[in-house]
Amino acid sequence: MPDSRSADQVECQNCRIRFVRKNPTGRRPKYCSAQCRSAAFRVRSADSQEADFSREAERIGQAVATRARMVAQSSSLPVPSWPLEPLRHSVALKRELEDFIAVSVREALDRGARWQDIAAVTSMTVSQLQSQYSTVQVSKAVEARRGRRPRQPVVPAAEVAPKPAAAGDGPDGQSPPRWGGRDALARALSHLQRFSGQPVRAVAVQAGLSPSYVYRFTAGERHPSWATVRSFVLACDGDPDDLVDLWNAANGQERQTPPDAGFETVLARFQGAMRGLHLAQARPDPDILISALPKGHRHESAVIRSVLAPSPARQAGQLSWEATEALAEALHGDSDRIHRHWTALRAVAPRPSILTQAFG
Repeated sequence: MPDSRSADQVECQNCRIRFVRKNPTGRRPKYCSAQCRSAAFRVRSADSQEADFSREAERIGQAVATRARMVAQSSSLPVPSWPLEPLRHSVALKRELEDFIAVSVREALDRGARWQDIAAVTSMTVSQLQSQYSTVQVSKAVEARRGRRPRQPVVPAAEVAPKPAAAGDGPDGQSPPRWGGRDALARALSHLQRFSGQPVRAVAVQAGLSPSYVYRFTAGERHPSWATVRSFVLACDGDPDDLVDLWNAANGQERQTPPDAGFETVLARFQGAMRGLHLAQARPDPDILISALPKGHRHESAVIRSVLAPSPARQAGQLSWEATEALAEALHGDSDRIHRHWTALRAVAPRPSILTQAFG
């Protein structure tokens, strides 16, 4: 005859400890306590919402790289910057690194690494790792990141869903799609504010913007509309034409040149594109840029200086493509975009006279 006591014993599906059921009738319990029931529920929830840690590691890695560039940039500029900016970027970088370590631990486990191996790399104990980087904890961290409003440098450009913009939002009255690289635009806006010598708060007041929003789009965390960029540039005593090409590039669009555009218009667009790249790199000394020219084109150094100057450079129409390309690459610009500006300029540039060709 079977022992009634052994018949009343049940194995907990969470802790695997056998316990005696309190009520001998009815449905057999699965868990020995409410704590085990809650723990099992958390595990099931984590399994049903398990994050793709490999993909998250790639995404957060891009955020880490962007933040690291911002830290290096804010700490190395010769122009005085907002005192707390390097600290703010450093704190944000620390948070991104913590998230990256968390998903990297889970990814390593998924690929066959042992807790002991990870403990040796991280200088932590196995129990600390299992507590801090459990599937539940890391999944919660990933969900928290997804729940936050996405910062533009963090989200890969290909994954940003295009959002319709109001008509007339762009410099040429176009409605741009919301994608593309935005680092250059953010750097240019940040440098422009520093070169203006005005505090961020003063510029924000003049432009009719909130200081917090200015901090965000100059750090690349938000993407401003063209109207916002124009107001900001004017408040910094800058030329909005210098930012048009950067803004268009950040939105993945081209600024179309009218077929009947004259030389002055095309020249202004070419110079604006080059000055925008120059500004995005904190306006390095032209002599440094000229040193990057091919040997046979050093005689064009005076033209390059005039192109980067604020006044119109009529002689820019005679600038060779080799020198223009070298300048664009030295400024980390898109050679294809600059080539289109250069081609349009060459098409309408006045031809030098015979005397000019003979005597310069």
